[in-house]
Amino acid sequence: MKRGQHALGIADKLCMSLPRCVLEGTTYLVTRRCLGRRFLLRPDPALNGLFAYCLGRAADKYGIEIHALSVMSNHYHLVLTDVRGVLPEFMRTLNRSLAMSVKRLRRWDEVLWEPNVPYNAVALSGPTEVLDKVAYTLLNPVSAVLVRTPERWPGLVSTLKRLRRGVLEARRPGLWFKDAAPPKATVRFTVPPGFSGQESYFGALRSLLRTRLKALHAEHRRRGLRYLGALRAQRTPVTEAPKTKKPRFGRSPTFSALTRADWLRALKRLRAFRRAYRAAYEAWRNGERDTEFPPGTWWVVHHAGALAAA
Repeated sequence: MKRGQHALGIADKLCMSLPRCVLEGTTYLVTRRCLGRRFLLRPDPALNGLFAYCLGRAADKYGIEIHALSVMSNHYHLVLTDVRGVLPEFMRTLNRSLAMSVKRLRRWDEVLWEPNVPYNAVALSGPTEVLDKVAYTLLNPVSAVLVRTPERWPGLVSTLKRLRRGVLEARRPGLWFKDAAPPKATVRFTVPPGFSGQESYFGALRSLLRTRLKALHAEHRRRGLRYLGALRAQRTPVTEAPKTKKPRFGRSPTFSALTRADWLRALKRLRAFRRAYRAAYEAWRNGERDTEFPPGTWWVVHHAGALAAA
């Protein structure tokens, strides 16, 4: 089979799924989970340094702006802005380097990430959405009833203090990476787009974190829940997984909206993109190679040679 025919075959399969829209300047909440929800990202100094190094290198290579992160024992969250419109390439590089190095760190022979379930990228439409997801990311260890505050989590989490500092440096891990890799990498935390300045952003974030932290504590008391604690989290075997069941398959959201009006606008844009994509793909598949796909079309443009409208 020729390369062009192979690309067409793959494109046919991808076209039957929901197409991905990747636009420059979009801010996302990104999530990736480990195989079977196992605790392969369990917090310890080696894992923390390894994750920061991989993230810093990938973000620098693709011009990704990082606004928040939390690395839990079996998944991670990132709030980021894709300045150049290259999110799939960034995620491929980040997840591959994490997989290759974490597998060696944990002496793990299987895949690291959940197969047949890709990373989830939720587009955030504005400052209110972004602030909501940054707070969600920072409070993830508390929401999971692991520790009482984000500062007590022994894993990587961009606490308010760390966000204000603006940088997280890491040395090259002593496994998998070759000597040609830079000896250091830096994760640079930036203020998300749409905010007037650092003080207004951090003030709003501080207020939201206090409100939500208080609500989480009250909810946990009401339900009689006890926090696991940092030491017990660090002692959990990496081969274990949560006892609670979680659906393996199902739809993942592609955008987030806090109001009905914002939700309707986002849904309208998404449906318009998918209609335009399918019409363009039908024409392109029938031999009209000068057909332009809607802006944001990713796979068929970058891997099958199709054109995209400016």
